[in-house]
Amino acid sequence: MIDYLPWAFAHLGALALILLCAAGFGNLFLRKHRFDNQAERSVFTVSLGLGLCALVLFILGLLGILYPSLIWVLTVAGAVATVLHWLFSHRDSLGIRKWRQVLRVQQWQQRYTLRHAITALLIVFGVTYWILLLVKSQYPPHNWDSTSNHLVIARANLTNHSLVVVPGIPFPVVPLLNHMLFTWAMALKDDVLAQMVVHVFLMLTAFGLYAWGKRLGRPAVGGAAAALWLAHPLIQELGSTAYVDIGLTCFVFLGVYALRIFWDDRKTRWWYLGSALLALAAGTKITGLFFVGFGSLLGLIVFAFVFLKNRRKPSAQLATSDGDLNGKSLLIGWAITLLLVIPWFAYSAYETGNPLWPFFPQYSKGIWGNAWLRGYMSGYIRGTNQAALKQFFLVYLDFVRYPARFDAENNLTLLPVIVCWPLAWIVAFFNRSVRWWVLWALAFTVFWYLQVPLIRYWIPVLPFAGLALVESIHWVMEKIPNSRSPQNVVWVTVIVVLLLWSSYGAAQVVSEELPPATPAARQAWLTRLNGYPGVKYINEHARNSDTVCVLSASWLNYYLNQRVIDLRGSLYGFRKPTFKWPNDQLWTEWMAYENVEWLLVYYQAQELDIPKQDPATNPFWPNYQLVYANNDTWVFRRKKP
Repeated sequence: MIDYLPWAFAHLGALALILLCAAGFGNLFLRKHRFDNQAERSVFTVSLGLGLCALVLFILGLLGILYPSLIWVLTVAGAVATVLHWLFSHRDSLGIRKWRQVLRVQQWQQRYTLRHAITALLIVFGVTYWILLLVKSQYPPHNWDSTSNHLVIARANLTNHSLVVVPGIPFPVVPLLNHMLFTWAMALKDDVLAQMVVHVFLMLTAFGLYAWGKRLGRPAVGGAAAALWLAHPLIQELGSTAYVDIGLTCFVFLGVYALRIFWDDRKTRWWYLGSALLALAAGTKITGLFFVGFGSLLGLIVFAFVFLKNRRKPSAQLATSDGDLNGKSLLIGWAITLLLVIPWFAYSAYETGNPLWPFFPQYSKGIWGNAWLRGYMSGYIRGTNQAALKQFFLVYLDFVRYPARFDAENNLTLLPVIVCWPLAWIVAFFNRSVRWWVLWALAFTVFWYLQVPLIRYWIPVLPFAGLALVESIHWVMEKIPNSRSPQNVVWVTVIVVLLLWSSYGAAQVVSEELPPATPAARQAWLTRLNGYPGVKYINEHARNSDTVCVLSASWLNYYLNQRVIDLRGSLYGFRKPTFKWPNDQLWTEWMAYENVEWLLVYYQAQELDIPKQDPATNPFWPNYQLVYANNDTWVFRRKKP
């Protein structure tokens, strides 16, 4: 605890600088935007600011000036400017007279009611729950995609002070918005701060759900939807590691939220904001392009409807609410979308010849469209057929019954309550608000099911499903006579039960051991990772200029200090050895051509067909010698001529 507290406060301070800088940047574009409540303003401002800051860092990377010192200066300057602007804009409310009024004992006595006491207890409980989730994000990175791919890219960008391609990892070229935020965090602190940024997106989504309920005049309903979002075991896991899915979900939900207000109120400012946020979602992950296309189509429908409506009226009778809706507004929204989408995909096109790489590799240039990758992607994108139609309607049940079928992270899945969400489909016929969320969720689910039906890829519409379910239950409760008075009690009970139940896992992890706060403690913690002792051996004996070939141990890529060639990678997946001589002679010649000095093999992997022989006494290859072995890992070193 003595080491942990200063370490934790240092990370919180760095995170606060990031959030203040992002809030100030977002406020530059949203200061005149009218929001319904302060929670709504904060969520949209910070989320937009994070996306725009990522774009600024991306530009710095293109210019080759992605230096930690410059990032620190820009971050501190942005944070200070935000604080000064807030103090100036609230100078009247910060006066001495105002504080004297606040501190009057009589006024506080009047506010001390049972309702306020319960609210205070709920706030304390919520803060405690938030701290548990935050601490869970402070353990060293250990999840597959973060250490095999995402953090490797972020570190390489920072080390080289520019955008670079790391060809040896599974997917070297991806939309980089979230990776630029990881780079930002690593410039200020380390990879743990990168995970805390993902935690921020997790909480922004939760507060966005609450803000929506407050906009409808039902904050308890929004709170229940937020608690449901946070309670899913898979969401807690993804929200504590350096994955991009939670950031994608946050941008998607808030973008659709903004478009919903635009659909209702016909205010172009919400059209612009929704277009921007969905564009940022596409910059986070390729699947975000679905929401860009669907949102652009809905915008076109609104503008077409208003155009036809206004053609039937004399110009003097045009509705004031639709007065600023015209073709120019539609084009401005689309222009904002293109402006925020093009940089990420133009970079992919420049590197690979294909803006959507690794999808459609047949249209890529050179090795980026190799035959192995084309075969891999054709199997990765699994289409469905007519015989599997019934599986589509059972997919939510299968999330709970067979999570392994959907490649669930660490075999974690969603709460069983997700099985009930199709009930919202029925309520959608009668309730306009529910219909909106169901429409988006079902449209994406069809696309997802026909393309890549992995549970993690469905996460962007999980807030829609949860909100639609909660609003449907609320709609049914309102139909029951004399049910209005106990509704808030019911929803508060639901919130407490969900948070209590879901806090058990996080509390158990934190109670066993706090996150390691010193280099020695971190090394001791990392030795629990399968294969990490082999990594430690290589780092202790190899030069940083050496090259390490990794076989069936992709999750260790990030922890190697040397250049990595992962044989699970999209560019090297066809280079795997057979562990037989002379079958592997060409393979060893290729290894020599790539100057591979070390080979790290996780030999317990089921995918490997290794002959039953002792590589120490009976080597697989004459020019590679076994130098380290434990119960799951081999390390080979190339023999000197």
